[in-house]
Amino acid sequence: MAENTAKLTLVVVDDDTDIRRAVGRSLRSYGYEVRLFESGEAYLSQRCDADCAIVDIGLPGVSGLEMAAQIRQTGCAMPIVFITAHDDLAERAMRQTPMPVLKKPVDEDDLLGAIAQVTGGHTWARSTS
Repeated sequence: MAENTAKLTLVVVDDDTDIRRAVGRSLRSYGYEVRLFESGEAYLSQRCDADCAIVDIGLPGVSGLEMAAQIRQTGCAMPIVFITAHDDLAERAMRQTPMPVLKKPVDEDDLLGAIAQVTGGHTWARSTS
């Protein structure tokens, strides 16, 4: 896979510290700029600009789907890849959104494919540094 010259900025929103950090490390190894948030409220209060968000559906407080709805209400069309460990939440999300929904533990190749799908085909090779 050839690396694109433009670096995408991704947001990862997950209340599980281990998952949030692991996904962030993985994505950084492919050259993405990554910002991590522990909740929907934390992201919404900072509203960092990004090319794509990877969001846990089952966030406490503002859920991933509620967060996406609030983002859309501001007119922002940032694509979102949803992740969840819960079958019922995955099924609900697939009925409510055209965005990809991945099950935890998230397969790295599936996540990279979903990001490429929603960002118009950006693909990345793992950084060797």
